[in-house]
Amino acid sequence: MDILIRYGFSIEEIKNMMDTNDELESIPDKDILELINVLINIGCHEEHIMNIFICNPLCLSKDVKEIKRIIKKLKEFKIKHLYMVIDSNPYILNMSIEELDNLYKAKNDEGLSPEEITDYFYHNIII
Repeated sequence: MDILIRYGFSIEEIKNMMDTNDELESIPDKDILELINVLINIGCHEEHIMNIFICNPLCLSKDVKEIKRIIKKLKEFKIKHLYMVIDSNPYILNMSIEELDNLYKAKNDEGLSPEEITDYFYHNIII
């Protein structure tokens, strides 16, 4: 958890995150750093990462391999500016691959274009 302080989170922010995710204390710094690096690799800047963690601290305890699979799946959907989608809707990282795939297929079956589905991901909180 020291990594969060070094990254710039205030004690108050960390306490609020711990109120939502009681596993936060036991998450190794190396896992948090790996998640930060994954987010940086898709174009997230420090302010995006801080927003993602503050809004969705549950993603910190999710297996980073699963988050990588979610990102890979979103890339398969040809979502542009993926970092912006995750910043505006960080709860998408809580989904399973099956849920994400089913949601995309359902929106496609409704007749939404890929661009409209991307807009859906931007503007609809998915929990």
